[in-house]
Amino acid sequence: MNQVKAIFLDMDGTILHENNRASSYTAEVIQHLREEGYKVFLATGRAYEEIHMLIPESMHFDGIISSNGTRGHVDGEVLFEHDLNVDTVKQIVNRAKEMRIYYEIFPFTSARFALNEDKTWMLNMIDGEKPDSVNESEWLSRHEAVEHKLTWQEDISEDVGYSKIYLFHPDLAYIDQFRQEMKAQVDTLKIEVSNSTPNNVETMAYRINKGTGILEMCTHFNIDQSETLVMGDSDNDRTMFEVGAVTVAMRNAAEHIKAMTEYETEKDNNEDGAAHFMATYLLEQ
Repeated sequence: MNQVKAIFLDMDGTILHENNRASSYTAEVIQHLREEGYKVFLATGRAYEEIHMLIPESMHFDGIISSNGTRGHVDGEVLFEHDLNVDTVKQIVNRAKEMRIYYEIFPFTSARFALNEDKTWMLNMIDGEKPDSVNESEWLSRHEAVEHKLTWQEDISEDVGYSKIYLFHPDLAYIDQFRQEMKAQVDTLKIEVSNSTPNNVETMAYRINKGTGILEMCTHFNIDQSETLVMGDSDNDRTMFEVGAVTVAMRNAAEHIKAMTEYETEKDNNEDGAAHFMATYLLEQ
């Protein structure tokens, strides 16, 4: 661990608890790490605009990679931005509508949205009790989205840039069918396909992901890849593990994710496993 100078942290399933919030303890550990000279970054699938709602006011980062690598911020300013082609956005949304796949479209400069014509069936999909097939944090995220974050529009504008499309269905086999369909079209649609849970799919710009975001952030700060530590828990963290020097999976990660990493936290995300790992291996040595 002596070579580590930069830390890249996922949010959901990593520094966020099941209630989609980060703890004050994690904020304290990150503050101490930065005081000791480490650079600490977020690398999340979350949109930049919603991050501050999920973390304590005292939690600060040297840079933020959001929307699965499509956007980078340093000191509140945009460092890089990679948008989806608007025709591609329309094609993916049309296919989601045909299959009745819940979707959220994320512009870079305004609130996420879906189309008015789909409002009834989309809201019906997430109404009622949580299906057993969906984890608690994702079900909570959908309800927070429709209550506070998701807007409804008449059409998809061609005058703005789009970071990603989030797609969801409670039926695991059905959403996996859609995911495989999207993966089969990555070269024709010019997209990157990922997922943070088995129930969702996220599409971003071609060959843009958390791994490319980390490389762009490292270039900006003149950090060598050999000096990085990355920590995550899900499939959209695979590209982080491919570029990070020290790789850490959360205890709550699936076994195929743990197989990709050198270390595993002793505690899960609800027990602040990421913070405890960093405190033990980076602050107490």
